Amino acid sequence: MTHVDLEKRFKELSLEVELGFDHAQTAREVERCLNCDIQTVFTAAKCIECDACIDICPLSCLTIAPDAPEDVLRTKLSAPAIHPDQALYASKALPQTGRLMLKDEDLCVHCGLCAERCPTAAWDMQKFELNIMYAGSPAPALVAA
Repeated sequence: MTHVDLEKRFKELSLEVELGFDHAQTAREVERCLNCDIQTVFTAAKCIECDACIDICPLSCLTIAPDAPEDVLRTKLSAPAIHPDQALYASKALPQTGRLMLKDEDLCVHCGLCAERCPTAAWDMQKFELNIMYAGSPAPALVAA
């Protein structure tokens, strides 16, 4: 992304620094694949409830709300659930208030902004691998914990 020159930035401190994408850059960005098998992973014990992840989420798929039955939690979401049959991620109780971090998996595009913005690394991006068994293939060995 192109930015305003440093000299101009120092002259006008309230100036928007990022100029946005031109047509060619926009076309390149649109072609980027978000299906990289990287998933957002949340660790409730690390969360300080600063709301930075909620503020940065471009799709409003994150919400912090008091624990309640799922039908009540769905009314508290930042963005209304388009598919109510899609699973709703609910964390363990957060350490400060006991509320839950909720994520609508149907909306999340795994952009990683929540993990990038989180000051405590409560959100993390991790590789996800799904092993699908097919008829006639050997079952994977189970590792004892």
